[in-house]
Amino acid sequence: MSYGETMQCPKCGEGCDRDEVDVGVGVIYGPWGCHCCGWSQSAEYDRSEGPSPKQQEMPNHYVDPCGGATPHRGLANKLSRFGLNGPAVVREVFGDDA
Repeated sequence: MSYGETMQCPKCGEGCDRDEVDVGVGVIYGPWGCHCCGWSQSAEYDRSEGPSPKQQEMPNHYVDPCGGATPHRGLANKLSRFGLNGPAVVREVFGDDA
C-alpha cells in the first residue's frame, strides 16, 4: 500500500492502493488498483469488466487489481483460523474447491 501518494479510481471514484517494495537502491511500485470496482492501472490485472487476463491464467488463485495473487487454499486456511468453514466459503465465492 502506498502511503506517500494517493489516487482516486477513474471508474468509481473510490481510493486506490498499490503495493511497493524497497529494494535497497530504490522503491519498486506495483500498479494502482481499486478494491471496490476491480479497476487496475495495468490491463493485465483489471477485473472491472470481468475476470482479468492474469486471473484467467491462474484459475485457482484470487488475483487482486494491484497484482497480488493468493491461492484459494491459502484463503480457505485463513478463514478457518477465524472459525469459518474456509473450504465452503471458497467454494461459494469462487466455485471451486480449495
